[in-house]
Amino acid sequence: MIEPTRQDEPATGPDAVGGDLVATDPGETDHWRSLLTGEDPSLRRLRGAWRRVPHGPRCKVCSAPFAGVGGAATRLILHGRAIANPTMCTTCFKSLASHPGGTDLDISVLFADVRGSTALAEQIGPVAFRAALQTFYGLAAAAIEGQGGFVDKYLGDGVMAQFIPILAGEAHVDRAITAALELTSAVERSSLPAAGFRVGAGVQCGTAFVGVLGSGQTFDFSALGDPVNVAARLGSIAGPGEVMVSREAWQAAGRSDGGEERTVEIAGRHEPLDVVVIPASSGGAGG
Repeated sequence: MIEPTRQDEPATGPDAVGGDLVATDPGETDHWRSLLTGEDPSLRRLRGAWRRVPHGPRCKVCSAPFAGVGGAATRLILHGRAIANPTMCTTCFKSLASHPGGTDLDISVLFADVRGSTALAEQIGPVAFRAALQTFYGLAAAAIEGQGGFVDKYLGDGVMAQFIPILAGEAHVDRAITAALELTSAVERSSLPAAGFRVGAGVQCGTAFVGVLGSGQTFDFSALGDPVNVAARLGSIAGPGEVMVSREAWQAAGRSDGGEERTVEIAGRHEPLDVVVIPASSGGAGG
């Protein structure tokens, strides 16, 4: 992790690790917001430096590589994969453990799930199912990271991804939709459907809490709130090869291209939700 830039203490590149990103008082929340929106360039700078070092998988906070030559180097400087949470490097994990916090942030969230995973696992067997999942995870990570998002977590038979301003820019909603379309299209073009392995995806945008969730040594850097809940629901009900996007997110992305309009029920909501549904064959072009 890195310390937020102060006027009298500018952040440096990869050497500026081990400081504090997270909030310990209300004033520090502003630093979270500054870093996660990109107003403070220090986290963006650090991630940019690590992204030039091969190769993934990477720490989802600072982007330090865990594999290849880069992985060997990061292990020497305490940026190797954290044992307690393998989605983060040791340095980021320790920093977050010491100073948990976060901020409300406008983000976009993507969920992609395997359709009929229980029956499929029984049909093809656990070894083949795991191999199929690994292929799916690779395709998902490529589509998500290619649009400036990051994989928040792998969910057994699914993936959750965040698109936040510092990584995806102000067009994070459109990029999340594009990533979902590219993900489902990549799965449809692969060998997976021949084995009955199909994926649906959902996208929602809005204000969520982004930061440290959990306690003690059991925690994660993640997001929670209505956008996460809605995206998860949309991802679970999208049909094979479909991307289901809330009408709100579709309009926020400035899209006007095709798609089937539907209304769906969301558990816990009093009113149904208007959505736009796009088959993977429609591609990922913007509106």
